[in-house]
Amino acid sequence: MTIREYTRHITDTLQPLYDVHEAAAVAKAYLQARLHLPAHELVLRGNDTLPSPLIGQFNDELLLLQQGTPLQYVLGEAEFYGLTFKVSPDVLIPRPETEELVNLIVRQHRHSPTLRIWDVGTGSGCIAIALAKHLPQAEMFATDISEAALSIARANAKANQVAITFAQHDMLDTAHLPFGDTHFDILVSNPPYIPAALRSTMHPNVVAHEPHSALFVPDDQPLLFYEALALIGTKCLNPQGSLFAETFEGYHEELERLFLSQGYNDFQSLEDINGKKRIIFVFLQPINDERLWIRDERQSILDNL
Repeated sequence: MTIREYTRHITDTLQPLYDVHEAAAVAKAYLQARLHLPAHELVLRGNDTLPSPLIGQFNDELLLLQQGTPLQYVLGEAEFYGLTFKVSPDVLIPRPETEELVNLIVRQHRHSPTLRIWDVGTGSGCIAIALAKHLPQAEMFATDISEAALSIARANAKANQVAITFAQHDMLDTAHLPFGDTHFDILVSNPPYIPAALRSTMHPNVVAHEPHSALFVPDDQPLLFYEALALIGTKCLNPQGSLFAETFEGYHEELERLFLSQGYNDFQSLEDINGKKRIIFVFLQPINDERLWIRDERQSILDNL
């Protein structure tokens, strides 16, 4: 069987789980990864014959794809912000919307001489590692409640050659912070934020395979993790520190009231590439004349998002 024929075979097999265009995209992405070929070479070598042992391996993994296992879990890796990350069902698959969160911090702080950053609820480590890679002057810390996730994050940090201080911590335990009296310039988080009631509206691949503890919040406590983040920030952010977080689009007015009531200032709500309100960032103290550069830099970022 040729590469072209097997691409068609994967596409046909994955319908009706996906529509034909998405099935074809999965087929091409899978074979690019497994054959270590860029997209254009996959096309140019379409008439090459696949060795029988490879077809056997591919058929086993195709069965997983047919059962709805996300491609990234089948491959065991995902791309994020130009880096490769090990992933498993113990961690969320990194998403493009989260790249926007990372990009915002990188652009806003690329000229900061020193930084201390805490990624709260790190999962695969994608946020912390991408920030460490692109803000080499930063001292990076990361926590997660899951030891299995932390194991993956540590492996990803080692593979991407960055130094991060990891610790196991439940972000809802705001009375016991993992890094003692350490203070931070930035807190960043992509916490669980999808209301449980929306579970039935989501793609079955996500609901069946990705960790629910990293996705969903109780319908009667939708801001549960942001309340914790706000309190953590009041305890460990430097006076001129800021907090960045990915969010659910439906709660930005409530989030603004929450953070302002906790003493934060200058709340910003930003849309993602799909036009959904996805990112918030807030300063602990008001911007004064001495910090106008922050306002100017922030406006430049907003204009270019």
